Amino acid sequence: MGIPYLACMALVASLYHLPPRVLPAIQAVEGGYPGLEHPNTNGTRDLGVMQVNTAWLGPLVRYTGTPMATVYHRLRDDACYNIAAAGAIMRTQMDATHDGLLRAVGNYHSHTPDLNRAYQLQVMQSAARLFAAAQTGR
Repeated sequence: MGIPYLACMALVASLYHLPPRVLPAIQAVEGGYPGLEHPNTNGTRDLGVMQVNTAWLGPLVRYTGTPMATVYHRLRDDACYNIAAAGAIMRTQMDATHDGLLRAVGNYHSHTPDLNRAYQLQVMQSAARLFAAAQTGR
């Protein structure tokens, strides 16, 4: 099975010094695609391929110097832009925590401990499914 947007994910992982398998594993859990908007019960929305939460709009606007409406639409509609934002978020989470990659992965989804741990498990299972052939040498 191919991984959609693998070239963008590989470039972003390299740019942000992330393990190359983390973004595909997260995307497989998120199940996003260009144009997708998913409303959350807290009033935020998850956008696009990596389901980047709109809580990140402010930081992304400040980082890029781009108007909010433009960032919103690019997150929702431009797969590689969305993946780049997800990579920046993961790098931010990895720099903010000293608990390593799995905590950062969980933080991508939620800082609530139970939700964080459940998401970590989902992403680990996703990575195992995606990369099982590489692990077994097939």
